[in-house]
Amino acid sequence: MNLLKSKWVRHGLLAGLGILLALVVYGLLQLIEPVGIAPIATDAAAPFTGQALLVASDADMVATAYADARLDRVPGVEDALTVVALPLDLTQPEAAPAAIASVQVSNSVMSWPQIIAFSPDGQRAYVAEVRSRPADGVQELENIDDMPPGNTITVVDISDRSQPSVIESVEVGRNPEHLSISPDGRFLAVNLTEPGQELLIVELQPDGSLGRRSYFPMEMDGTREDNRAAIWHPSGQYLAMTQDNNRRVGFYQVETTDDAIAVTPIGEPLTLGNHLSNARFTADGRFLLVPDLKWSLYGNRTVSALLNPRGEMIAVRFEPESGAAPEVVSRVEVGLSPEGFALNPDNTLIATVNMQRTYLPSFIPAWRGKPYSSLSLVQFDPTSGQLTTVDEYGFEGLLPEQAAFDASGNSLAVVIYNYREPSPRTGAIEFWNVNSGSTPSLERTGYTLDVVRGAHDIVLVP
Repeated sequence: MNLLKSKWVRHGLLAGLGILLALVVYGLLQLIEPVGIAPIATDAAAPFTGQALLVASDADMVATAYADARLDRVPGVEDALTVVALPLDLTQPEAAPAAIASVQVSNSVMSWPQIIAFSPDGQRAYVAEVRSRPADGVQELENIDDMPPGNTITVVDISDRSQPSVIESVEVGRNPEHLSISPDGRFLAVNLTEPGQELLIVELQPDGSLGRRSYFPMEMDGTREDNRAAIWHPSGQYLAMTQDNNRRVGFYQVETTDDAIAVTPIGEPLTLGNHLSNARFTADGRFLLVPDLKWSLYGNRTVSALLNPRGEMIAVRFEPESGAAPEVVSRVEVGLSPEGFALNPDNTLIATVNMQRTYLPSFIPAWRGKPYSSLSLVQFDPTSGQLTTVDEYGFEGLLPEQAAFDASGNSLAVVIYNYREPSPRTGAIEFWNVNSGSTPSLERTGYTLDVVRGAHDIVLVP
């Protein structure tokens, strides 16, 4: 009892109690979801227009394998590229199955979403493998990073939407992580993890097959650290690359002749954020848009996965002809873990795909952001580059990583990796209405299409 009379002991006990209460309060806050599930609209769904939707599915792991390395593979379910023929009448779901066809193509979710590219004429698709298929019977790894390396790009003939077929699979180097095709369809930019060959530019043949290859060492500050994505500028004269453990973006001029390709840095890389995802240029090339997931705020990977804050959308002005250096013109807060995003045809709306913390395994009973995912709708001024967050919308499904507006801009398709269920066999595409105007909004239509499980990338062939 005499100890309790000591002011130092009392202060220590009070401090300990305060810390305990703070931890309890913080834990209770994790039970409050950041956004509610969006209601399903009573109005009819808008038709989804364009030529085709292309969806890549990674069947080798479930969404929660990121957290516990338990793959939960299902015999007979393999990686695939799915082609959905358009236009799609969402008011007649019974007609949908005839519009879907898949072909087995090795690919992986273990990169940013842009692992699909297609030729300007919409006749060929290119898919990066990223990581390869584990051996038969492998259901668990020590760490998800132990997934076998990939090395191929697969070329797929999609001219017949009902019967896509593989033209060739070509070994190009270790872990091709991202694909971007030049606007004229002549070149394919590929990111690799080969030391000294981090950037590959492939010349495409008239039949769509892979031709001459040129490899480039992408050094910055004397290192070759984590060059994750290369994106062609609409002019075909420049590339942007996310670098430096996803913190910076470098810009490069690309000059091509009949005999050689030259890649030259434009100034110094621009530090943008904490953990950048895949970027894309606006249609006129004046701005680069890129999400920041903020996954690297803490030194520990597990802590970062549990406590990451809301992400951001960033707009960077890029006008090399003016002589001005690239600069950030706007950034806004969006949802948790905004890995992918879609830009509508007139470049006035952005939908970020927020996986939140749906990668957490089921044995964690409750945690903020674990139950479901969300979309953030952002207005974009293509003249000034100004971003304005409009609203956020929750929806069921795990690990959604990408979305695509249709050709009219009136509909949005979002891929869902899988639902939280034992040994899932399917993923899904969920369709949303887009209401434009001074205050735009999104509406869930309740319409979904089942695809091969592990759907993680989607692109529109307009």
